[in-house]
Amino acid sequence: MELTSFYVIILVTSAFLVTYPQQTINTLVAVGLKLQIYYLNYRLKFMAWRMHGHLTRMCKESGFPAPGPFRFVDLWDRTR
Repeated sequence: MELTSFYVIILVTSAFLVTYPQQTINTLVAVGLKLQIYYLNYRLKFMAWRMHGHLTRMCKESGFPAPGPFRFVDLWDRTR
């Protein structure tokens, strides 16, 4: 990203913040929370995939049957 485009983004955000303060803050908070959820989901998916690989390897070495295929349910698809 060029430096001038960064300044344009800051300028537009500042203009919206002055014109519509509450809506702009709500939008920025919502975008931030959405990014955090996506990061957390993909981190959990990666860690679960690694743990499944370790478990499969340990089962093979011990002579136990291998666990089922790796399956991960995204955070937003989980229910109670």
